[in-house]
Amino acid sequence: MRHAPTRPSVVLRALVATGALALSLSACTGPSPTGPDASTTPSAASSTTPEATATSAPTPDLVSTPFTVDCDDLLDAGSLSQYYSALAPVPAEDVGGDESRDGGALEIVAEADGTTCTWQDADGATITVGVAHFDDVSLNDLANDLVATSNSVPTFGVEGYFDTPGGVGTAEAFSSPAFVVARSTTFLEPGDAEPVVSAVVSALRTID
Repeated sequence: MRHAPTRPSVVLRALVATGALALSLSACTGPSPTGPDASTTPSAASSTTPEATATSAPTPDLVSTPFTVDCDDLLDAGSLSQYYSALAPVPAEDVGGDESRDGGALEIVAEADGTTCTWQDADGATITVGVAHFDDVSLNDLANDLVATSNSVPTFGVEGYFDTPGGVGTAEAFSSPAFVVARSTTFLEPGDAEPVVSAVVSALRTID
């Protein structure tokens, strides 16, 4: 005896329909966007501009002219014998890393194509002198910087300053158009550097 074919129940048909709908929705729905929403504001990294800070005006370029002179003409070591024993010139190639040559002031002289000379006393201590020529505006800029960073010295005979950067006495003086630097571990105070600075300034009056 043949039985009549059965029909899916209403519940089964509903489940099938629900599954098909879910598959249809899954097929139409893409992954959520990973980029920034168009309605959001740009990130801090992309929208933040550098914060304005108060800074000092940049130091203007110094205007110099090359200055070359024989070290013996720049400083007569014999005239300083009362202050230093057996002061003798040191060839530039033998100076090496002598600490008296380090420091911003002597770097300024070197960058300006100035003259740098070193002498050594009987105890092995060295004195380095540098001289460069600048225009009046540049000399004024250099002096203004020292007003704020160094100590004024009235005994050099010209506008002068003294400090001990890195523990090395450094004298700086201005005798237009010359910028004079004298640097040594033997300079513990301005009076120690005064004979050297005065001798160089006097020599420059006959050279310039």
